[in-house]
Order: sequence, then C-alpha cells, then structure tokens
Amino acid sequence: MKTKTLLPALALLTLLLAACSGVMDSAQPARQYYMLVPYTGSAGASNPSTGPVLSVAVSAVPGLDSNRVQALSSDARLSPYANARWPDHLPEVLSSVIQRSLASTGRFSAVENSSRASGDGWLLNLEVRQFYGIRSGSGNTSSVIVEIGGSIECGDQHGSFTLSDTNSVADEHLSAVVSAHQKGLNEVTRQLVEQINKTCS
Repeated sequence: MKTKTLLPALALLTLLLAACSGVMDSAQPARQYYMLVPYTGSAGASNPSTGPVLSVAVSAVPGLDSNRVQALSSDARLSPYANARWPDHLPEVLSSVIQRSLASTGRFSAVENSSRASGDGWLLNLEVRQFYGIRSGSGNTSSVIVEIGGSIECGDQHGSFTLSDTNSVADEHLSAVVSAHQKGLNEVTRQLVEQINKTCS
C-alpha cells in the first residue's frame, strides 16, 4: 500500500525537479556587461594641491537613464541591444568615468560628484543627450553618436556648450558598437577639457 502511494509522489517530484531545471538552465544568453574607461589624453600633474575643487553633476534626457546599451532606429524607436548592459544606469556610469578623466588632467585638487559647488570651487553640469547606436531601416548599426550638453561655472566666469562626436561601426558585433561608444566618449571628453580651459582661463 505504501509502495502504491509512494510511486505517484516520486513521479510528481521528478516532474517538478525537471521543470525547475528547465527554468534554471534557460536557453537565453547571459547578460553581458560592458565597461567604459576614462580618457587620459589630457593627463597632467599628479597632485595639483593648488587647483580648485570641481563638482560634477551628470544627468540624462528621458530614455537614456537606463543601464541598457541602446540604439535609435530610423522610425525613432529607442531599443536595447539584446542582453547588453552598462554596469549601472548611464548617468552614474558617465559621472564616474568623466570624473576620473578630469581628475587625471592635474588641474583640480579634487573632482567630486555633486550638484553644488564646494565653497569657492567650480561647478560642471552635464546632460547626456545622445548616447546610442544609429540603426538603418534594415536594422544594422551604421554608427554611434555621443552628445553631451552642459555648463561650467568657475568664479565669475561661466559658459554653456554642446559637445558631440560620431563614429562608424564596421560590423554588428556588440564589441564594435561598444568600441564606437568609447571612441565617442573619449572625443567628447577631450572637447570638454578644451572647453573648461577656454572658459576658465
């Protein structure tokens, strides 16, 4: 009698384990996280103790405040590349990368994440306006565009600017798309350093 009761129970348990195994061993590709690195082309002194403190605040237009690597289609649809992620939401990622890039210039005694200037320090506000691949009607990524607008306040001087760069994509591999994002960010960061030097003479 116990054997007759036990067999259906064992069969049910086997089915449940098989179902759970199917969920855990999903055929979906694993998420891939892509890093962006600081621009070091304007590196300067390593310990500039006499420089100002620079506060940096980074925001993004609606649609870009996401951790997805995205593309803009010819019909104006913003869509993510499958399974491709930044390590955090884009404003946080770019805030970290840009802060480290500016710190490496040697011009500032400190570069911090803040929307307010520290004492008589400087304030840099940035807005990410474009940071995505450009997809053709056929669905292929032809290029990547990076555009950042912003303003800098340094003492009694201030200025507004728009920085942008576009890079072609040789193939549809995610590594090529991310590489084009990195090239665009490097160029926009170079432009940003020039703009700060020009405004805050």
